[in-house]
Amino acid sequence: MREKWSSSIGFILASIGSAVGIGNIWRFPYIVGINGGGAFLIPYLIAVFLFGLPLMILEFAIGRHFQTSVVPAFGAIRKRFRIAGFFLVFVMVMILSYYLVITGWVLAYSFFFIIGEPVPFSLFTGSYYPLLSFLISAGICFFVVRAGVKQGIERLSEVLIPLLFVMLLLLLFFALSLPGAAQGIEFYLTPDFSKLSDPFVWSAAFGQAFFSLSVGTGIMLTYGSYMRKEKITKSASIITVSDLFIAILGGFVIFPIVFSFGLDPASGVNLAFVALPPVFQEMSYGNLLGSVFFLLLSFAALTSAVSMLEVPVATLIDSYGFERKRATSIALLIIVLIGLPSALSYTALKFELFGTPLLDIKDFVFGTTGIIIAGLVLSIIAGWFIDQKIIFDQIGGSRSMQRLFMLIIKIFIPLVLFINLMSRVIRLG
Repeated sequence: MREKWSSSIGFILASIGSAVGIGNIWRFPYIVGINGGGAFLIPYLIAVFLFGLPLMILEFAIGRHFQTSVVPAFGAIRKRFRIAGFFLVFVMVMILSYYLVITGWVLAYSFFFIIGEPVPFSLFTGSYYPLLSFLISAGICFFVVRAGVKQGIERLSEVLIPLLFVMLLLLLFFALSLPGAAQGIEFYLTPDFSKLSDPFVWSAAFGQAFFSLSVGTGIMLTYGSYMRKEKITKSASIITVSDLFIAILGGFVIFPIVFSFGLDPASGVNLAFVALPPVFQEMSYGNLLGSVFFLLLSFAALTSAVSMLEVPVATLIDSYGFERKRATSIALLIIVLIGLPSALSYTALKFELFGTPLLDIKDFVFGTTGIIIAGLVLSIIAGWFIDQKIIFDQIGGSRSMQRLFMLIIKIFIPLVLFINLMSRVIRLG
């Protein structure tokens, strides 16, 4: 018998845990920073509610109707679409294989600050500790997913998501008390409307909304297959608003710190692992604040990584009849083997291809490009080939709202994803 979430709140917290990843607290402020501050929030809000939310509703509806994960669900729409389902699972596996490396980094830095001995990132990546932390993060995800939907994924989210929120509020209180906080908030909230004429800003906004909400990859479809009688639109709205709220709060934490200590708001990865650790060491109670910050990132990373792992595990269970413990062992073994080169690319071995760390290459190929193609595949198959009555029975609402929803799914979302994909190709060229 298929597992179910034990409660609506458990399902919502697990889905928030999937959506709220490192991208909310680390990537979102970075994307805001390189796209001119407050101006970015306008297209981002449009992207979240006109793009991310409908796609999440769609995935929940498909998952709950077919009561199975992405490959069998696609196969039920059209048998030949099973291969498209396997493509989504493949993309998810490749993303998780390097996401666990970054999860390991934040776990390691949590430990360093807790014991009061922060390590420079260059020294950390010049050792083999990143390999060890990668294996530890993979092991944690293994035991959580192995325990099941209710006893593993749901229980983890019920503990970590409230803690994450409390930690974010503590950091917010500290950040707003800094002497340069007002300058950071002004940069964050003041819109430069000239930026809105830049199509790449809009492309970045839709890309970030897609990245942040965990939509288009089969995660929410899989989570939807464990739903009971929850109202899909209401649940998806709560999850989307929560994800958005945490991302915006992350900006209120990061920008005051950045401007108070003269850091570059567009420094990306370097901000979390290179620039901020020395800043925490300069502060009063710096080890405590650093511990809270990296634990916050760790909790966000783990809940997202667990949801990613559930996609291939559920595929093995639903498509091949594997028992959960065996499916989790097989899936994680494959992911660890694929992820080892990524983990080693930021160690003393410096595993690189054409002078670029393999982790960075995989992030571009799968985390930037592959994930958009996966979303394009999902939206086209679900929008154009599924019986619309299936979707309408799941989401309810008036006939006019249903027609508007399908218009967004069939036309708007594929068009946005295609434009986003092309803009990234143009930028690469």
